[in-house]
Amino acid sequence: MRSKKEKKEIFLFLPRKKPFTDWSKLLKNDFKLKHFYKSKDLLSALLFSPPQAILYYFNRNRTVFENLLQLKHNFNLVSLAIILVLEEEDLEKLSDDRILSLIDDIILTSSTPLELKIRLSLCLHRLTRISDNNPLTGLPGNVSIELAIKKALESEVPLAIGYVDLDNFKAYNDIYGFSAGDEVIKNLARILQTTILEKTTNAFLGHIGGDDFVFIVPLSMAEEISKEVIQKFNALLPAFLNEEDLKRGYFIAKDRQGVLREIPLLSVSIALVPITKGKFKHPGEVAARAAQVKSVVKKIPGSNYFIDRRA
Repeated sequence: MRSKKEKKEIFLFLPRKKPFTDWSKLLKNDFKLKHFYKSKDLLSALLFSPPQAILYYFNRNRTVFENLLQLKHNFNLVSLAIILVLEEEDLEKLSDDRILSLIDDIILTSSTPLELKIRLSLCLHRLTRISDNNPLTGLPGNVSIELAIKKALESEVPLAIGYVDLDNFKAYNDIYGFSAGDEVIKNLARILQTTILEKTTNAFLGHIGGDDFVFIVPLSMAEEISKEVIQKFNALLPAFLNEEDLKRGYFIAKDRQGVLREIPLLSVSIALVPITKGKFKHPGEVAARAAQVKSVVKKIPGSNYFIDRRA
């Protein structure tokens, strides 16, 4: 039996009168509401247990509103949605770029409860995407990845989950610097995106972090996609290496124990885990299987992929 979806928490700093009471009646069916009428209680709750969103009546208390904006800025609360509730005549007061940069939406007091509910839901979905996306590549992050894997486990169509990472990336970063390393990661992301989209739209691509990526594609296309990713990466690699390293065919750098030695050049490893409905119960089992496959493929010199063919 599927567990009941947890309601997102919304703080309301609104007057006790219509239309706000009507708004609350509708919203309480889909959200966990907390009403605040004292500014001290609102700010205290915000610090110790921030919600997903705040509905704030602009004319209620301007000083508290300034404190709220300051808190969001100082603590970088990017996942906190501030939705400003305004009278129509107050719109002209929103010319301050600082305010506009810190609030996430506005709603007029003339709005219907249903319009508010839709605007609130859209705002929360948008913030989830923004806060989850990897800042370097713009690709979906770990929250989206877990959801995509859970969805894949229920798919009637056989799929494959590919775990991608770079070999010897630490040595490259140590020699060439983090900026150069970031460029390699961004270009690997582009290779993955273009290669996958050329083959299918029934796919997902996420960025775990660092040089680690995950893709989900139809099982029938997984090996072909992996081969093309490797081919394109190997073709692009010389652009990120100096002539000396290219001619020599390896880096000279310290290993993790601090010993100077020869280290192979950058390469890409792809661990493929086939997914059929009922094969795995949860994403943790997929990750454990992927770790086993990854340990095999990373032992093979150069860029390679390896598919798990176990039942």
